[in-house]
Amino acid sequence: MLLLWLATAVSFPIGGGAAYAVFGRVSDGARGLGAGLVTGAVIGAAQWLVLRQAVPLSAMWIAATASGLSAGLALGVAVFGTGTELTGLLYRAACAGALVGILQGMVLRSHVPGSIWWVLVVAAGWMAAWAITRSVGVDLSKGWTVFGISGAAVFALLSGLSLFWLLGRR
Repeated sequence: MLLLWLATAVSFPIGGGAAYAVFGRVSDGARGLGAGLVTGAVIGAAQWLVLRQAVPLSAMWIAATASGLSAGLALGVAVFGTGTELTGLLYRAACAGALVGILQGMVLRSHVPGSIWWVLVVAAGWMAAWAITRSVGVDLSKGWTVFGISGAAVFALLSGLSLFWLLGRR
């Protein structure tokens, strides 16, 4: 399952590209709501297709991911702005990652003991992924909804190892 989970990394730029095509640059909270919903639905669907092979999850995983990213991105942009400096970027990442993690964790909780850790994994992973994406020189002034493939690969690895550990505790 870990290798398949790693493959979900490609859903991040695909979802981000789809949202960019529909909404353009995330320049305010309203665009963040819509673009986050599209991006989160793509990411959530890819993750759900893999995760449901190990855990009997409903498609609520997709809804949780989409609504978490939508609300987290909108809130993060409204509170911390759209600047590309590292501090603001990490605050927005923590906000979006925490909301995605909370809602996904609520879906996981009836299937996976210790799923509360998932919130921390996703929030920290989201921050690390954005920092990596920025450090490799991706043009963040485009107002992307989600980090690039470099960050997505690291996020998939960190979250995949964490899932492997959490699922092993069942």
